[in-house]
Amino acid sequence: MENEEGVLCDLIEKAEKELPELFIERLRTQISKEDYRASLQSFGNDRPLTFRPNTIRATEKEVLEEVTASGMKSLPVPWCPLCHQLISGSIRQLQELECSKTDGLYIQSASSMLAAYALQVAPEMRVLDMCAAPGSKTSQLAALMENRGMLVANDRSRKRLYRLREILQRQGATNAEILCGPGERLGNTHADCFDRVLVDAPCSGEGRFRLEKPIRLSRWNMQEIRGLAKLQEQLLIAALRCVRVGGLVVYSTCTFAPEENEFVLEKVLRKKTIDAKVVELPKELRPPSGRAPISCWEGKEFTQDISPAMRIIPNEMTTGFFIACLQRVS
Repeated sequence: MENEEGVLCDLIEKAEKELPELFIERLRTQISKEDYRASLQSFGNDRPLTFRPNTIRATEKEVLEEVTASGMKSLPVPWCPLCHQLISGSIRQLQELECSKTDGLYIQSASSMLAAYALQVAPEMRVLDMCAAPGSKTSQLAALMENRGMLVANDRSRKRLYRLREILQRQGATNAEILCGPGERLGNTHADCFDRVLVDAPCSGEGRFRLEKPIRLSRWNMQEIRGLAKLQEQLLIAALRCVRVGGLVVYSTCTFAPEENEFVLEKVLRKKTIDAKVVELPKELRPPSGRAPISCWEGKEFTQDISPAMRIIPNEMTTGFFIACLQRVS
């Protein structure tokens, strides 16, 4: 036990030395001491390995039977439907399973899956995934919609579009239409068109930092965060224009930065470009590592009610994430 504690302390010390000093200072003021330690440890520990059945290709029972028959062990993640954590086995073993080769099994982080579930889609809906590439959440949405209704997958990067198209084809998502263009412009061309819109926004990726990837850490800077925050605000405004009155928009990132999370919500709601409110996520979709959003940052208190949004602290089962569900009011 003492040895394990020593390893964790070494990880924290290593993270504090190798991560940007300003990032460390900012993180300390955003979250509790316990969550701070868990976050730094996550940057050096192995990532949680979770998977889901692709119900277009296979049932949950079929996938789990094959996982068990191979000698591996998994446990269901109680707060994320159809999500299972591998507790004995490796990613290579999962990929060698027949159900994986036939695309009946898909490896995806639980935090990422949660964003698609938060959108609360149903068959026959009209759904937009505004920043869809590489396609993990898009293919998950197609399965949740039972390949019915209309699913529009948009991404601004033509290079990433190839991977998006490949994943959707392999996963059997036949109800998806692919667009290529800036998501922030869709509010003009597709106003009031959708029942649901997912904005899994480009972000600084702080929640997915890895100590073994120093190049990514060295690129972190406040200029990038401010630039991304402007784009994220534009994307969220466009999403609220795209969704019909009463429809839902899910905004998510994999970063801690308040400028990219709470401040984006605050600015969009305060502008009143589109009348909307942040609504509660279903209780069953709240992991133990879920936390309330911060209410102020660097002396600025938020005036809009963003309390239903959720921060997810990285731990042995989750990666760092932020999720908010908004409903268009008028």
